[in-house]
This record gives sequence, C-alpha cells and structure tokens, in this order.
Amino acid sequence: MNDWFRKYYSVLKMSWIQTLEYRANAIVGAFAILSGLLIEYLLLSKVFSEEISSNSSIQNFDSFNHLIVYIMLCMMVGQLKSSWHNSMMMIDEIRSGDLNRYLIKPISYFSYNFMNFIGHNSLFYIVYFIMMSLIPIIIGPGYVFNGYLQIIGFLFALFISVFLSYSMYFCMICFSFWFGEVRALIISYNVFNIFLSGQLIPISLFPDSLKQFVMNSPFRYMIDFPVSIATSDYFSFQYFIDGVLVQVLWCIIIYLIGKIIYIFGIQQYEAFGA
Repeated sequence: MNDWFRKYYSVLKMSWIQTLEYRANAIVGAFAILSGLLIEYLLLSKVFSEEISSNSSIQNFDSFNHLIVYIMLCMMVGQLKSSWHNSMMMIDEIRSGDLNRYLIKPISYFSYNFMNFIGHNSLFYIVYFIMMSLIPIIIGPGYVFNGYLQIIGFLFALFISVFLSYSMYFCMICFSFWFGEVRALIISYNVFNIFLSGQLIPISLFPDSLKQFVMNSPFRYMIDFPVSIATSDYFSFQYFIDGVLVQVLWCIIIYLIGKIIYIFGIQQYEAFGA
C-alpha cells in the first residue's frame, strides 16, 4: 500500500510542478467562467424577466440569484472535471506507440493518468474554490454552503464526480486502439455533457420526459448532484447518501466498461506490434 501511494503520489507531484509553469491558464479559465456566466445572466434575465420583477421563485430556485449561483457552480465544477489536455495526450501516446513505456512498468495506465489529471487540474481547484468562497460576499449569504456538512458533502461528491468523469473519458480514449483519431467523439461527448449535466440549463427546467432520463443518467451525477448539495437550502443526509450510492454505482459500471475496452485494445495494440 505504501509503495502504491509513493508511486502515484510522485506522479501527482510531478504533474503539479508542471502545472505551476502554466499558472496563467488557471487565471484565463477563471475569466472564461465569468464571461460565460455573463452571457448566461443576460439570456436568463430576458427569459425570466417576469419572475425577476416580481421576485418570485423559478422552479426549484428561490430567486433568480439562486439560479445564477447554481449555474456558476455548474460551470466551475465542469471545468474541474475537464480532461481535454490529458485526453489528447493519451490519444497521441496510443497512436504514436509511446504507450509502450507504460506497459513495461509496474503501473496502471488508468491510475497513472488519473493522478496526472488531478495534478494538472490542481491549480484550477484552488482558483475556483477561492471564487466559490467569494459568492456569499458578492451575491449575498444563503445561496451556497449553509453549513460545514454541506461543504464536506460537496467535496466528497465532487471527488467521486471527478473520478466518474475521468472514467468516461478513459472509455472514449481507449477507442483510439482501433480508430486512431477519436477527438471528434470526445468533442461530441463534451457538447452533450454540457447540456445534460445542467451547465447550460438547470435540469429542473428540462421537459418532464427529458428530465426523467437525465436524472437517472451518469451526466447528472457529474455536475448537478454535487452542485445541488452546495446550493440547497438545507442539507439532507438521506439525499446525500442516496446520491453518493448512485454515483459509486455509475463509477463501477463505467470503470469496468473502460477496463474491458482497454484490455481488448491492448490485445489489438500488441497484435500490430506497436
């Protein structure tokens, strides 16, 4: 266990050091979040102009500010689980044959790149958590993190959602063993994920037929579930437990699917003498 921890901790540390060399990316990402939020604010303020003027609730949200806080957190969480950089690197390794240097080492390609993914996004975690802490000051108290249990629950659900998201990316990356170029697949997935996870439109505003599907899909548990914990008016331990169990179930399913695709992919890879 100690050897496992040291081995992958060194990967995490190395990735963190490399990320510090490009720390401006985290600042640019923060501005991207704010610009995206401004566009959302302008659009939704037109859609819900009547509710804003009457200061009435919007579906599950007490006010328009509550809705904006939800969308802002969804955008941040979406960035925290983004794996574009690591995905492109892994695809290039499979296509070029650089994967060989991992196969001769006593490491898991999945675990190695998961730690690399965490390390690469670590600076974003710090910047966005600072932004989250400023929400009560900028918008007002009561919209997010109304207790320590909510903070702990959010962080726990966030970590599981990051693992679930990475597992989804890993499944798609493994198709590189057969098709070589799968960037279009990942871009298509990102578009669907942005819509179905609540980043663009809150899931509570979806039509009933679509909402029923999304509520039971893994997309909801990547972003909407952690954010709903942070933005709910009260923290329900039962809601948290039920949601985490579904998260873990989806993690197991997606991880096993990725593992199976990877095993068959490695056989294909070795058969061609890469």
